[in-house]
Amino acid sequence: MSSKNNNEQRSKNPLQILQNSQGSTILLRLKDGTEYKGLLKEIDAYMNMILEDATEMIDNLPVAKYNEIFIRGNNLLFIKPDASQLT
Repeated sequence: MSSKNNNEQRSKNPLQILQNSQGSTILLRLKDGTEYKGLLKEIDAYMNMILEDATEMIDNLPVAKYNEIFIRGNNLLFIKPDASQLT
């Protein structure tokens, strides 16, 4: 297998994409509709993650700010890596 094909396959691995996003801002939505935007500090194989400087948003309005927060992977609806451009 060529290195180009190997790189293409790695980029399609969602967990690898998120691991590469450590240290950058992400946006995630939980199954209950709550959203969090913050700096991805850590992530594991179950997509449990720790966010730093996270903002909790409900209906696109900030409702709380956290220095550090733990999110369980089984509560996630979606994750948007590289959310630094979002307001």
